[in-house]
Amino acid sequence: MLKSMTGFGRSEKQNGAFSCKAEVRSVNSRFIEISARLPKYLSCVELPLKNLVKSRCARGSFDVFITIEKQNGVQDMEIRPNLELAAQYHSAFRAIQDQLGLTGSIDIASLLSIRDIVKAEPLEFDEEKQTMVLEAVDAALEELIRMRLEEGKSLYDDLENRINQIEQWTQKIESRQPEIIRAYRDKLNEKLKALGEGLDLDETRLAQETAILADKSDISEELIRLKSHLAQFRDLIRVGEPVGRKLEFLTQEINRETNTIGSKSIDLEVSQQVIEIKSILEKIREQLANIE
Repeated sequence: MLKSMTGFGRSEKQNGAFSCKAEVRSVNSRFIEISARLPKYLSCVELPLKNLVKSRCARGSFDVFITIEKQNGVQDMEIRPNLELAAQYHSAFRAIQDQLGLTGSIDIASLLSIRDIVKAEPLEFDEEKQTMVLEAVDAALEELIRMRLEEGKSLYDDLENRINQIEQWTQKIESRQPEIIRAYRDKLNEKLKALGEGLDLDETRLAQETAILADKSDISEELIRLKSHLAQFRDLIRVGEPVGRKLEFLTQEINRETNTIGSKSIDLEVSQQVIEIKSILEKIREQLANIE
């Protein structure tokens, strides 16, 4: 089944005192592009994270957002006392008190007012946190892929309908060909009669001219290739793998055959039918821009 390249997924995983929130968003892109927005201390997980996305999706532009929190809600940081520095300050305060004969107590408020006694430091990264991050991203990707599949169903229905329309116009063009040659022969006959009233017409020459035109305007090969491309297109949208690039190529080939049919046509009705096909192809191209 077709997949859209537009999707969104969110997940949260817990591991002991920590929880990881992951969000993954994707939009259309010709190739696969991944931007991971992580805390600095998680930089070592960026490569396995990108490899995980590539293993699940073939095309699209992805933004991955990761945050890790402790259960107390402090994001990406741990609050730690600098006991060694506090002990040094406390020892210095006692020395001042003893040397100068000062009275009073050295309380905790005095120590906490000193810079760097309590510090907010980045969380320490370990293998368990990496596993938690990748599990959260994988679960978010699962949700994103479900969304891409759901939109892919709508894209499939639309493309199926448009291919049906092109096939109908193709059949009309094909059925029109014998009538075009007969009409040309009749018009040529009328012109010759008008130009040479009272003269006998050379039926052999008339047949030759008609045959020459029939050969120049023969589109049977183009119609065969066009119908083959349409059948391939229909087969591709039914397979369960990324086919966006292949569909883009086939659409170019369908357009190429359609243009050739239009350039060979001497019939106004066929020209109008070619315009209808090209209009449908333009809408198909718009849809293909968002197919994985």
